[in-house]
Parts: sequence; C-alpha cells; structure tokens
Amino acid sequence: MNRITMTEALKYTSPHPVSLICSQTPKGTTNLAAVSWWTYLESEPPYIGFTMWTQSYTCELVEKSGKAVLSIPGEAIADITLKCGTVSGRDVDKVKEYGIELVDASPVKFPRHSRLAFTCTVEKKVGVGECIFFICKVNDVFFDENERQIFAWDGSEHLAPLSKPLTRH
Repeated sequence: MNRITMTEALKYTSPHPVSLICSQTPKGTTNLAAVSWWTYLESEPPYIGFTMWTQSYTCELVEKSGKAVLSIPGEAIADITLKCGTVSGRDVDKVKEYGIELVDASPVKFPRHSRLAFTCTVEKKVGVGECIFFICKVNDVFFDENERQIFAWDGSEHLAPLSKPLTRH
C-alpha cells in the first residue's frame, strides 16, 4: 500500500453526497454554502452533523442563529450548487445572483429543487482543526421523489446524479 493525501482519498471514495447548508443572514435573506462533510448521527431522536470552516460566512451565521437547513440538491441545480461553493455569501447574494427558487420553511428557507431537506437546531459545536462540527437536532425532514440527488465525483470536481436513479426497495 502507498501513502496518499486526504484530497487523493476523497477521489477514491467518490461519489459522495453533496449538500447545501442554508442559513439566514442578518438582512433576512438565505445564504447557501456547498458542503460534503455531513453525516447522520442518530435516527431517534433524529440528529445530523456537518462541518464548516471557522472563517466562513455560513459558520458565522449558523453560530449566531443556531439554525440551519441541510438541503440535498436535485439535478436541476447541480451547476448552481457547484457555484455556491466558489463564492462567499459575504460578497454575493447567491439566491438572487443564481435565480434560486426557495421553499419557505422554518427556521430557514431552502432551494425548491432539493431531494431532501433537514431543518435543524444546533445543540452542540465541536472544534475540529480549522472547522466547527455542528451537532444538530433535526426538526423536520422534507422529501421530493421527483428530484434526482446529485453527488460529488472525483473528490468534488464535478456534481452529477448517479447513472441510475436511486429507488426505494
């Protein structure tokens, strides 16, 4: 076996789910950040966790409000999701700039083209290197069977659905 970097390991474990962390700005608008670092933690009661870089605008917003939505984007917004990971919400209103249609859910709005959306309340924060791992209680889960979930391929170089739609058995 050969030693490789974490970045290389990500390419070899592709595809992996990609998501948007939706948070509310002080102006009441929705900020979106593309992330792949999230996981289920518990099903009853329901908990998920995700990490954000401590210097990111999203980290700042989630820390202040204690609220977020983790959205699993659908294929229709794959290109937009990738763009959301390349600019800061401090500089760009991504919803307005990319023409993203939102669903009005409490506590934070999320993209209409979402396969799944988890509305969350932060219960605990843990420092992990230069990131914060947010442990969140899930308040509600929304699902749209007509949306095809996207995944990050080759690390996170491009986003696309699986070649075969996910079906429930």
